[in-house]
Amino acid sequence: MHDTGMNMSQLAMSVKQIDDTIALARSWSHDLMHATEAYDMERIGTKLRGAMDALAEARSALEGYEDAIEADHNAVGTVRLV
Repeated sequence: MHDTGMNMSQLAMSVKQIDDTIALARSWSHDLMHATEAYDMERIGTKLRGAMDALAEARSALEGYEDAIEADHNAVGTVRLV
Protein backbone atom coordinates (compact mmCIF):
# COMPACT_ATOMS: atom_id res chain seq x y z
CA MET A 1 0.00 0.00 0.00
CA HIS A 2 1.40 3.37 -0.97
CA ASP A 3 1.36 6.34 1.40
CA THR A 4 -1.51 7.90 -0.55
CA GLY A 5 -3.68 4.80 -0.20
CA MET A 6 -3.17 3.32 -3.68
CA ASN A 7 -2.53 -0.41 -3.51
CA MET A 8 0.16 -0.94 -6.13
CA SER A 9 -0.37 -4.69 -6.48
CA GLN A 10 -4.10 -4.17 -7.08
CA LEU A 11 -3.30 -1.53 -9.68
CA ALA A 12 -0.90 -3.91 -11.44
CA MET A 13 -3.46 -6.73 -11.36
CA SER A 14 -6.12 -4.43 -12.80
CA VAL A 15 -3.88 -3.29 -15.66
CA LYS A 16 -2.94 -6.94 -16.34
CA GLN A 17 -6.64 -7.79 -16.50
CA ILE A 18 -7.12 -5.05 -19.10
CA ASP A 19 -4.16 -6.38 -21.09
CA ASP A 20 -5.52 -9.95 -20.92
CA THR A 21 -8.97 -8.76 -22.03
CA ILE A 22 -7.48 -6.93 -25.01
CA ALA A 23 -5.47 -10.05 -25.93
CA LEU A 24 -8.60 -12.19 -25.78
CA ALA A 25 -10.58 -9.72 -27.93
CA ARG A 26 -7.77 -9.71 -30.49
CA SER A 27 -7.72 -13.51 -30.55
CA TRP A 28 -11.48 -13.64 -31.12
CA SER A 29 -11.22 -11.01 -33.87
CA HIS A 30 -8.47 -13.04 -35.52
CA ASP A 31 -10.55 -16.23 -35.46
CA LEU A 32 -13.59 -14.43 -36.85
CA MET A 33 -11.53 -12.77 -39.55
CA HIS A 34 -10.36 -16.18 -40.78
CA ALA A 35 -13.95 -17.43 -40.72
CA THR A 36 -15.01 -14.52 -42.92
CA GLU A 37 -12.20 -15.32 -45.36
CA ALA A 38 -13.63 -18.82 -45.83
CA TYR A 39 -16.92 -17.29 -46.98
CA ASP A 40 -15.52 -14.39 -49.03
CA MET A 41 -16.91 -11.76 -46.66
CA GLU A 42 -14.43 -9.01 -47.48
CA ARG A 43 -16.17 -6.02 -45.90
CA ILE A 44 -16.54 -7.49 -42.41
CA GLY A 45 -13.12 -9.08 -42.74
CA THR A 46 -11.67 -5.62 -43.35
CA LYS A 47 -13.46 -4.29 -40.26
CA LEU A 48 -12.12 -7.18 -38.16
CA ARG A 49 -8.59 -6.58 -39.48
CA GLY A 50 -8.89 -2.93 -38.40
CA ALA A 51 -10.10 -4.02 -34.97
CA MET A 52 -7.19 -6.45 -34.65
CA ASP A 53 -4.71 -3.71 -35.54
CA ALA A 54 -6.26 -1.32 -33.01
CA LEU A 55 -6.22 -3.98 -30.30
CA ALA A 56 -2.57 -4.78 -31.05
CA GLU A 57 -1.79 -1.07 -30.75
CA ALA A 58 -3.62 -0.92 -27.40
CA ARG A 59 -1.61 -3.87 -26.07
CA SER A 60 1.58 -2.25 -27.31
CA ALA A 61 0.68 0.92 -25.40
CA LEU A 62 0.53 -1.11 -22.18
CA GLU A 63 3.98 -2.70 -22.63
CA GLY A 64 6.16 -2.02 -19.60
CA TYR A 65 3.25 -1.11 -17.35
CA GLU A 66 4.85 -2.89 -14.37
CA ASP A 67 7.94 -0.69 -14.62
CA ALA A 68 5.77 2.42 -15.03
CA ILE A 69 3.78 1.57 -11.90
CA GLU A 70 6.97 1.00 -9.95
CA ALA A 71 8.52 4.26 -11.18
CA ASP A 72 5.39 6.23 -10.30
CA HIS A 73 5.22 4.52 -6.93
CA ASN A 74 8.80 5.54 -6.16
CA ALA A 75 8.30 9.11 -7.43
CA VAL A 76 5.32 9.99 -5.24
CA GLY A 77 6.27 11.76 -2.03
CA THR A 78 4.90 11.14 1.41
CA VAL A 79 1.59 12.72 2.37
CA ARG A 80 1.51 14.34 5.79
CA LEU A 81 -1.66 14.77 7.78
CA VAL A 82 -2.04 18.12 9.54
